[in-house]
Amino acid sequence: MHKTLISIGMSLLAFAGMGTASAAMAADWPNDKPITLVHGFAAGSDYLARLLAAALEEGLGQTVIVENRPGAGGAIGTGYVARQPPDGYTLVTAYPGPAANFTNTMPSLPYDPLEDFEHIGQFSVGDMVLVARKDFPATTLEELIAYAQANPGQVSAGNNGIGTYGHMIELALMDSAGIELKLVTYKGSPAIATDMLSGSIDLSIDYLGDTYIKQIEAGNLKPIAVVSSARAAILPETPTFQEAGIDLVALSWGGIMAPKGTPPEIVAKINEVMRAYLESPEGTEKFRLAGQTVAPTTPEEFHRIVVDEEALWRDIIAKYNIRSE
Repeated sequence: MHKTLISIGMSLLAFAGMGTASAAMAADWPNDKPITLVHGFAAGSDYLARLLAAALEEGLGQTVIVENRPGAGGAIGTGYVARQPPDGYTLVTAYPGPAANFTNTMPSLPYDPLEDFEHIGQFSVGDMVLVARKDFPATTLEELIAYAQANPGQVSAGNNGIGTYGHMIELALMDSAGIELKLVTYKGSPAIATDMLSGSIDLSIDYLGDTYIKQIEAGNLKPIAVVSSARAAILPETPTFQEAGIDLVALSWGGIMAPKGTPPEIVAKINEVMRAYLESPEGTEKFRLAGQTVAPTTPEEFHRIVVDEEALWRDIIAKYNIRSE
């Protein structure tokens, strides 16, 4: 009887000690050292990450470093952060593939997207765009489909990796339109855009971000269609897939996560600073110019978005037997 009481008492003390340690860690943070925001894609695709890093740096009073760890469609950088101490000093940008869907497309994924992170907050939603090299012999989705049907397997399309949004949408387009594309995977959007500029690849379905907007505005690449329910504000003349008769809608999102066990006080503070920036005129306008709509959430709301994302694509991934590298 006494041993049982002692055991319970020790357990309660240990639990209390954990809470005290967590509170002490949060109280000292972020004074000890710089914060690292890992971006799981190549340099050049990190514009939004750098905007947020600057805002966090100002709001937290500590240096925030953006570190690019590209590879496996974002899984390398995301997996790296999952293994870091949950002390608030290592964060990661989160996107649908590595933060949700890879749990179904990548059997050897070295982390659990839904269990190994604290979901700090969403920062934006954006459009997916089908974009082509400027001299590609089609300017509409209908023309592209007709050309691909006449030239099966000859039209090349880039994406950021097997199981990423771009890749899954390319597969869905092939299935819906009855065409065969030659799919090519890359480690980041800048490399895809570079190869389209050189003419060595024809198309890409990718996030409508800074990489593509600059080249589209310069006339070096041409948008064919957006994979949204409505036309993108920044590309009002570009029709949607649905307008071209392809019933396909996919809205990309981005957020920030931390390793599981990061103190809730730290999660709440980062979320607070993020929201203040995103809701400011400066933050809203800078994201708009990058083709994104600010969409701040609470940590709980962002967690639900990630959970719903995995559920949304689960059956589609199984149908097409999508397996990431």
